[in-house]
Amino acid sequence: MRHLILVSLAAALITGCETGASWKRQSFAFSLPADPPTTNACDRIVALNHVSISPTFQSRSFTYRTGENSYEKDPYASFLVPPERALAESIRASMRASGVFGRVVETGSGIPPSMILEASINELYGDFRQASRPTGTMGIHIICYEVQDGEPRRIVLDKYCLQETPLARKTPTALMAAWDEDLREIMNQINSEYEKSSSIRHQ
Repeated sequence: MRHLILVSLAAALITGCETGASWKRQSFAFSLPADPPTTNACDRIVALNHVSISPTFQSRSFTYRTGENSYEKDPYASFLVPPERALAESIRASMRASGVFGRVVETGSGIPPSMILEASINELYGDFRQASRPTGTMGIHIICYEVQDGEPRRIVLDKYCLQETPLARKTPTALMAAWDEDLREIMNQINSEYEKSSSIRHQ
């Protein structure tokens, strides 16, 4: 009975007052930007080595924030793969598309990187605390450091980005679109900050 109540609450949050809401299971993935032309920074090898996510948001089910310290899970809307894997793929694609990181290699590549980037996702939820203004919220801490002989060296970027995008509608599809926009904005900030730090290092 308690499970049924939680399912009903989550469904009510995301469907709101919409009529004809369909309680079918849906799976979502982050969109991927196209790969860019060959970068000029061919001497720089960068690896996205580690992507972690707060235990609060590790579930594949979408998370809705309903109060300051209260959350609900949606059993009908989920990520196609675990969210840390979905985000890693999209972050890596964005790094390639920006053209500023050099050559971005896959995890486990035989090519040793000269730079490593790590990402920690601290916030990933639909924020329904204000019923009239629901948002998709994402917070990512990025740290990037040089590597020499397999050992970490100088930190070149350490930045936390929090992004909130209003939902066009109170649906899982709209929430996924908001998260996509969050990630695009965050990666634009990261790409810009990395480019600035790279320019300073090479002056």
